[in-house]
Amino acid sequence: MEDFFDTVYLYTSGLYGQELDNYLYKTIPGYVQVGLIMAILSLLTTIVFYYVVKPVRHQMATWFICVSLNAFLNFLVAMWYTNTPLINNEIDESESWSVLDTFGFGFANIIWAFAACVVISLLIKWWSPANYVPFKKF
Repeated sequence: MEDFFDTVYLYTSGLYGQELDNYLYKTIPGYVQVGLIMAILSLLTTIVFYYVVKPVRHQMATWFICVSLNAFLNFLVAMWYTNTPLINNEIDESESWSVLDTFGFGFANIIWAFAACVVISLLIKWWSPANYVPFKKF
């Protein structure tokens, strides 16, 4: 599981600095914890859209609202996870990263959360009244 999320976040590691990447890679939960939270939040928001909200009208607009909410929540998780060690002074000054790096990691988490929502939507949409969202026929 750790190798999977390390590889996934490797593709967007250019959005944040090497110090933050090293910290997330070397700490045991690191990428795994953020990645699992991202996957669970994406699954929950997608299930809520398809099986709780079940929109009949304005399906695409409602889907984008749910995906945007998921992206925002995942951004907050990434910001919280990477800013907490900075605020609590849990890292050395030589290994410190900037707040701009935490925003970059938050945007990387937004990208992967959106991708996870699209993939999960393609897997679970068939038994819902909104089975043509996000694509008409796939």
